[in-house]
Amino acid sequence: MSADIKLLTYNIQSWDVNERRVKGIIDLIKRYDPDVIFLQEVTVVWFKILRKEFSSAYTFTGRDRLYADKDCLRRDREKNCVLFKKERFGFVWSHTYWLGPDIKHPSKFEGSVFKRVFTVTKLVDLKNNKKFQAISTHFDYLLPEVREQQADVLAGYLKKQKGALVLSGDFNGQPKEKGYEIITSVMNDVGKEFNETNITYHAYNKFEHERIDYIFKSKEINAKDFKLIKDEYDGLPPSDHYPLFAVVELK
Repeated sequence: MSADIKLLTYNIQSWDVNERRVKGIIDLIKRYDPDVIFLQEVTVVWFKILRKEFSSAYTFTGRDRLYADKDCLRRDREKNCVLFKKERFGFVWSHTYWLGPDIKHPSKFEGSVFKRVFTVTKLVDLKNNKKFQAISTHFDYLLPEVREQQADVLAGYLKKQKGALVLSGDFNGQPKEKGYEIITSVMNDVGKEFNETNITYHAYNKFEHERIDYIFKSKEINAKDFKLIKDEYDGLPPSDHYPLFAVVELK
């Protein structure tokens, strides 16, 4: 019995939630059939759409970055969700932490446009009873020095953990930035292992193309495959980011 775990990380673009994009993202998820999904820019609108489509197969985890419960359509009510297949994994626990001075409560560093978070979900693989943490995050987009501070917070959490870790998301920074250096001091860049370092943020050709989305893994995990997905729906990608797909195995 294969113990491979299929991973997908995807910034689904919070704005302009139209029929073409909704169908494209749903179709892409169904086609690649990931076991664990790391999503960014999951607004209230997106959350309702995806829960309706996938809640029978996947469990959704992650609180929004304002730590609010009431429905609100504001763009800053975004989640970094971790979704996992109910038939494949057992749920251990999940927490949402802030990339700010106070990791356990809503906070942000000076210069950060939004409060930023990372969602940590601990799972047990029902095929072999091995446990791992799946982490979805989204760093701020404006200032490299803020992303460096956010990377310090996240790396501080990672260093305290024991066991297998997968970290994925939109880090809004290229490999030349200090934030990337901080994260890769404790985790391995799966895309780099497979020499797949092409751009992930295409912005529909409106802005400079950048590699800012990543899948990282700890040493307790073997990476077996990696792919940058450029699939289109009705002639365009479903989001302004390309998703990343990986196959891993817990050692």
